[in-house]
Amino acid sequence: MKPILFVTATAKEMKAALGGFCKLPALEQGSVVEFMLGSRPALLLVTGIGIINTSFAITRALAGNDVGIVVLAGIAGTFNAEQFPLCSACVVRKEIWPEFGLKKDGLVDPKGLGFSLAEIDGQPVWNALRLCSGKRLFDSGLDRFENLPEAVSLTVSGVTATAEGAAVYRNEYAADIENMEGFAAAYVCALVGVGLCQVRTVSNLVGSRDSKDWDLRGALTELGRVCQVLVK
Repeated sequence: MKPILFVTATAKEMKAALGGFCKLPALEQGSVVEFMLGSRPALLLVTGIGIINTSFAITRALAGNDVGIVVLAGIAGTFNAEQFPLCSACVVRKEIWPEFGLKKDGLVDPKGLGFSLAEIDGQPVWNALRLCSGKRLFDSGLDRFENLPEAVSLTVSGVTATAEGAAVYRNEYAADIENMEGFAAAYVCALVGVGLCQVRTVSNLVGSRDSKDWDLRGALTELGRVCQVLVK
């Protein structure tokens, strides 16, 4: 059985996801560590925050290891607090990078430059990729995530800090959540031909810096509750 590559951006997220149920090895950013998720072999990887760290770390990990599927776990902000409230969990079905393309009038046209990021299976990749969800999770042996609500996610390099900015993103992309690593992971996995499952729990309301709209501790606790299915 090929191992799962289990990825988080930070050691704090890795410890929250798995550390409550088993003893974790020493974690160093960018380094792959062998592990067992229940009866299934795994590799643990802390990438560091953001698309550059994520792209580099996952590329190097996949180049050196024959992996069955990648699982990216972590926290995210919510654009849609009614459907995805604080401390709720979701699995991402579509990841969007809203910063690629030709910027005009405050928005970015992914096709404005006339050059796609790549072609995969004969299709151009612009600013969006689909991830493992639904039946693909079942086929990958991750069917225990199948019942989580599915979300559309944006990957940004700078966290959205105003309500106005959040409204623009939500309206333009019909986005549910915001993170800083998802598209980078999805893009590398798509190029290599490895499936990616991304699980997120909600730590904050996108666009708000008010403490009442944040619950980092609760989101990390929920991340552990959701990920415990991998070790049982």
